[in-house]
Order: sequence, then C-alpha cells, then structure tokens
Amino acid sequence: MMKYGLSVRLARRVLAAALLILWLEAWIGGQAASADGAASPRDSIEPFRLAAESLYRSVGEGDPLVVLRKVREAEEALMAVPAQALPAAESASALAGGMERMRRAVSALSPDEHEVYDASASLRLAADAVSPRGQGLWLEYRRLMREDAASLGAAIKTADSRTSREAQEKLASLKGHYELIRTAAVAAGKKEEVDRADAVFRYAGRVLAAASPDPALAARLTPQLAETVEALFPPAAEAPTSGPLAAAPPTGFLSVIGAFILTVLTYSGWRKYRDESRTK
Repeated sequence: MMKYGLSVRLARRVLAAALLILWLEAWIGGQAASADGAASPRDSIEPFRLAAESLYRSVGEGDPLVVLRKVREAEEALMAVPAQALPAAESASALAGGMERMRRAVSALSPDEHEVYDASASLRLAADAVSPRGQGLWLEYRRLMREDAASLGAAIKTADSRTSREAQEKLASLKGHYELIRTAAVAAGKKEEVDRADAVFRYAGRVLAAASPDPALAARLTPQLAETVEALFPPAAEAPTSGPLAAAPPTGFLSVIGAFILTVLTYSGWRKYRDESRTK
C-alpha cells in the first residue's frame, strides 16, 4: 500500500513537472512572438546601414577583394529592406541608384579612385540617413556647405576674369560636397529640394563659365545658393561636432581592382572557350 501511495505521489509530481514545462514553453514562445511582432519594420534597415559603413571603410583599407565582397553584401542587405520601412516614397529608388553607382564604379576595368571613394561615401551617408539608428552623418555637411556658399559669394562680388576663375573653383567645392549628400537628401524625403538644387547648380555653372560673366546675374547667385543649401537640410538640423567624411582611398588600390576584374573576365572567357572546344 505504501508503495502504491508513493507511486501515485511520484506520478503526480512527474505530471506537474511536465505541465510546468509545457507552460514554460508556451510562455517563452508567446514572448518571442510578441517580441517579433513588436519589432519595427525599420529595424531591417540596420543591416544595410552597417553593410554600407563596412563597404566605405573597406575602400579606405584598400583590399580590392574585400571591397568587391562588401559591395555584394551591401546589395544583398539593401534587397532585404522592405519599401514600407523607408522614410519616403523616393527612398528606395535613391538607394538603388546609389548602389548602382557603387557597383559601376568598382566594376570598371580602369576604376577612378575618386569616383569609387565618392560612391562609397555617398552610399554610406544615404544608408545612415534612412536608418532609425543613424547618426545624421549627412547633416554634418550643412555647416560645411554654408561656408562654401559664403566663400563663393565673396568670390563673385566682382566679375573680372580673375574673380570668375576663383568663383568657379569655389562653386566646384560646393557642388562636390552637394554631390556627396545628394542621395542621402533624396532618401530622407528632400526630392523637391534636390531637384531645385540641381537646377540652381546648373544655372550657376553657366553664369560663371561665361567669358565675361554678367555682374548682375553673378551677384544674384549668392542668395540663391544660400537658400538652396538651407532648403536641403531639416530646419532644426545643426551640424554635429564631428567632421564630415574625408578619408581617401590609398593611391593605386583601384588599379588593382581593375586588374583583378580583368583577370576574372579573361579566365571566364578562357573557360567558356575550353568548354565549347570540348563539346565540339
């Protein structure tokens, strides 16, 4: 009888333990499902931001094989970002355009070092601009572009040939910084402002490139460019204390990329020729 009672108590304990385990499993599963449901779709942007940052740094480090791998990783991360996770309707096309520019830059048989660096920097700024965990890197260019516009305004106070050349140089500097943040601005929802900036920069280039620039037209460029710069950035945005992206890739590294791609293409062509020869 004692053995029977002991067996019953033991069975009850086993049953209670089994029920407790089942309840714990169900509770843990529910917590995981709740966590998944609570995750914001914008969290999917973070892997792309990290991939773009890693790509940018790999360009500075100078290993062509690593750069090519990082480009592929960034492309895959971008493809995994749903359109509804992005902050603006134009974000997807802007990021896709930036990614395409990067791929073309590294795929050229004779890559341009500055273009590869600019493409990687532009893509990093754009990825940071759309990520909820971004650091607002593209906003750092607001102060720098203000200074560019002010320097340009000082250079076009007179319209003699010397000042015209200096003004063209200042405009080139301002436009260079603009090109770096252009994709980020569109991705962040500033498509109309970017379209206007494109038109203003084209007009400014034509005015200052004239053999004898019209002083009245040149003078009106100063407020136009200042307003254009301000419109590109959110009203409350002020430049962080850190400086904008400035590191350049090592000299000669992109020629290695070109040689590597050429080698791959040559090897692929040889394999195709060999296979066709064997078939015949």
